[in-house]
Amino acid sequence: MVRIRLSELDDAVKTFLARAQQGETIVVEEDDGRLQCGVTPYVQASAAEKLVALDALCRLQQKSVRSMAQLEAAESDIDRELRN
Repeated sequence: MVRIRLSELDDAVKTFLARAQQGETIVVEEDDGRLQCGVTPYVQASAAEKLVALDALCRLQQKSVRSMAQLEAAESDIDRELRN
């Protein structure tokens, strides 16, 4: 990954990236339509959003543990099924 400060970019690049700064993903492709790269906006979650997400993940993990116990399945069983 390459990191650069927005202030270090020239005006043409800042103009190009302005759409991503507004939340829109930018995809760059060749003339024949093959994708070359993409710019995805990064949005920092607030502390409250992080807590809500963590709570949701914990509930999902507990639900998964209960379901696996009911099925008498181990993680290795799930891994094997995903590989097949």
